[in-house]
This record gives sequence, structure tokens and C-alpha cells, in this order.
Amino acid sequence: MSTPVTDLMHGAQWAKYYVNTYLNSDLPNRINRYRSGWNLDSNELPTPEFFLTFEPIALDHWPTIITVCLSSSPFERIMQGRQGDPLYRVTYSMRTYIWTKTEGSEAVTLMRDRLTTVVRSSLMDKPCLTRYDSDFDADVMIDESSLTEEFSDLTLIKGDRVLAGAYLGYNLILNEVIYRDQIAAITGYDIENYNIRNTEEQY
Repeated sequence: MSTPVTDLMHGAQWAKYYVNTYLNSDLPNRINRYRSGWNLDSNELPTPEFFLTFEPIALDHWPTIITVCLSSSPFERIMQGRQGDPLYRVTYSMRTYIWTKTEGSEAVTLMRDRLTTVVRSSLMDKPCLTRYDSDFDADVMIDESSLTEEFSDLTLIKGDRVLAGAYLGYNLILNEVIYRDQIAAITGYDIENYNIRNTEEQY
């Protein structure tokens, strides 16, 4: 998915895309810093292998990060955009899921909890969130007061391998414009049959 045109409404598809690509870009370096700070290795705090914007039928890569949009409301008109187009502040109710799998209940619980904390850190890092894409200056923010965390029960897969999940719920706020063609805008000229006055000197 390409960067959207700035004078078009973005919608839920782009809200998911923005968060997903940001996490994909931000998390590897952030995880390295947390490994160093917590004195962990890549088995205890692994880098996610998959970043998705939909919930797949089955998961086969671990850890996996999934970002989805649940709803959008309200649509608050805040001002006029460029050329007088209406500008709206749209709030998207989002969830980012973290799925982990490894051997042992304690190990998978710690892995899940640690990775959830790192993802939380990434989402709450407003300067990085708003400026990570140098090609597009996004008018986007996360309402920190809306952030919640939920943790799943553990699921035994095979042998000692255990699955654990969590999600962060939050409101993502985007400013979006409705572009309208200008009334009576000139789109072109047809001068083939234009009556040009004869300026040749007459004698």
C-alpha cells in the first residue's frame, strides 16, 4: 500500500497501515535497546516475524503483531482545509495484538509480557510515531489516556509448547480532508475555433 494523497480521506485501511508499518520499522531497534537494558537475549525477547493488518485463519510465525481497526467515531469538523475543503478529526478505535509461542508456561508468559511492554513504548512514543515516514508528514496521534492492555489465557499447543497473547487497545486520531472540485474551475482551453481579430494593417 502506498502513501495516500494528503487531500483525500484516509479511512480505516490507512489507519491500520500507518500503525503497522510504523511498528515494523520501529520495533527491531527498540527491542535491541530493551534487550540491553533488561539483559535478555533474542530467545527471551524475540523480534516479531510477521506484521499484519488482518486476523488470519491460522498463525504460523512467532511472534506475530496484528493491528486492526474496530470502529471510527466521532467525526469532528475542526476547520477548513486547503482551498476551503472541510477538515475532520476522525477517531479510530484500534487494537494491536501480540501473539507469542515457546516452551513452558512461565517462559511464554514472560515473553508475551515483555513484548507487550515494548509495543506499548513504541505506540506512546509520539515523536517517532508522527515522523517515522520521511515521505509523508502525518497528522496523526494516539490518545494516551485511551490505552488499555488485555492478556489472554495460555493455550497448550503440542508437548510443552504454549501460546500466549495480548492486545493493546487505543484511539488513533487522524485529521482528514474531503477534497472537492472547485466550482467553475478552468480545466482547459479550446482555441481552435476562437475568433481572433484580424490585426493585419488594411490599405
